[in-house]
Formats: sequence, structure tokens, C-alpha cells
Amino acid sequence: MGAWDLHVPAIQGVLTKTQGVAKGFEAEMTSLQTSMQNGTQATQSQIIATAMSTFADKIKPLEFVVKRTGDAMTGAVNAVNAYVKGDLEMAANAQKAASSATVPPAWEKK
Repeated sequence: MGAWDLHVPAIQGVLTKTQGVAKGFEAEMTSLQTSMQNGTQATQSQIIATAMSTFADKIKPLEFVVKRTGDAMTGAVNAVNAYVKGDLEMAANAQKAASSATVPPAWEKK
């Protein structure tokens, strides 16, 4: 394993800022889905329902962005915590786990 030289306070600062931005993703996605459902029901139009369904299918990858962001953040936090504790093997494992965050089926290598 190579040498590690991390500036922990800087990493924690980046993680804190990223978490502050990312925590709104899930709420925004839920709000979008709710608004789309309510709008579709309110119009009682098959054309609108079809268009909204098509749009929902097109933005499905955004759900994976939200999940992948959370997975990556968790992995990065775990890696830094392991580094701070001096367990380089645990840090390497956590780093590997962070890079294997959830991938949408459409993005998987075939």
C-alpha cells in the first residue's frame, strides 16, 4: 500500500460543504415526484399523464445520482475516520467501498 498523507481538516471541510448541498437532493426529488403526481391527477388528461410518465422515465437516473452521492459521502467519511484512527487497511477498504457506490443499471459495464 502506498503512503497516505491526508490533510484531514481540509477533507472534513469539503465533506461538510458537500453534505450541506447534497442533503437537499432527496427532498427536492420527493417534491418533484409529488408535484408531478398531483399535476397529473389534477388535469385528468391522458395526454398529460402520458407526457408526465415519459418525463418521469427520463429523469429516473437522477434518483441514482442522489443514491450514489450518499454512498460516496458515506465511503469518504468512513475512509477519513479510519485514517484518523490509524488503520490504513480499513481506510483502503473504505476508499474502495466509496468507489463502488450504487451505479444505475444503464451505466453498468457490459
